[in-house]
Order: sequence, then C-alpha cells, then structure tokens
Amino acid sequence: MEKLELEPDNFRIDYRGWKEITINDKKYLVNPQGDIYQIIGGEADGEQLFTWHAAMRETAKVGKRMPTDEEFSKILKTKADMPNLVLAGYRHTNGSFFIRGAFAYFWSSTESGATAWTRNLISADATVYRNAGDKAYGFSVRCLKN
Repeated sequence: MEKLELEPDNFRIDYRGWKEITINDKKYLVNPQGDIYQIIGGEADGEQLFTWHAAMRETAKVGKRMPTDEEFSKILKTKADMPNLVLAGYRHTNGSFFIRGAFAYFWSSTESGATAWTRNLISADATVYRNAGDKAYGFSVRCLKN
C-alpha cells in the first residue's frame, strides 16, 4: 500500500504575461483565462488561487493531481499535517478576496454536483474542516507527491 503524502508547497504555475489588477487597494495578477489569481505582497506573496476547473486543468498539464476527498481525509487529521501552510484566504465568485492571513482553502479533485469538496484550515484552530465549495471560488492547490 503506497503512502499518501502531500507535496511540501502549494501548486503554482508560470505567471509571466498575466495582467495586474487592484481590488480593495491590494494588487493581484490574473491569468489570461481569468481563472487563476496570484497574490502580490504580504505573507501570501506569490500564492496562487485557482478555480476548481483551472486547478484540474493545470495540474493535469504537468502530470500532477490533487488529492481526492477520501485521500485528504486520510492525510489531513490536523492543521499540523499540512507542511508549509500559507494562509492565502480565498477569492469569492464576486471578485473579492477574503481572509488572507487567517484561513487557507484547498481543492480536492472530488466533485459533488455543482461543487467540489474542499478542506479549510484556520490560523487559530488545529481542526481541518471539510466543505463543498462553489467551483468558481479561488482556492489554493496542494498536490500529492508522485
């Protein structure tokens, strides 16, 4: 039985050629498809937030994959099980960015109807929360080690 393990850092892609945008006086980069956002500045500088479809597309391009909902349940028992945790917050479907520095949200590869299963971690809490998230939200991506 193979050991399930997460990569040590969040998944990122090349951002050259992306457009800079400003929302609520904070700068971000957005890819040409408008479905991946990179944070500029602060503790989450360089972190990228993907819609679920963008995460599935981009991880597949490089032969990587996100954990399934079941695999996440086996790997993440507490916040301490997520190496190099960056609390990047998330991007809402209305275009706003929320709770940087306090929360981290991660996609799983498992769909649930119009949503997909996620895990979220909170700075002040060791618990790993499981929710179904709108696939248009921008969340972080952590892949499985090959």
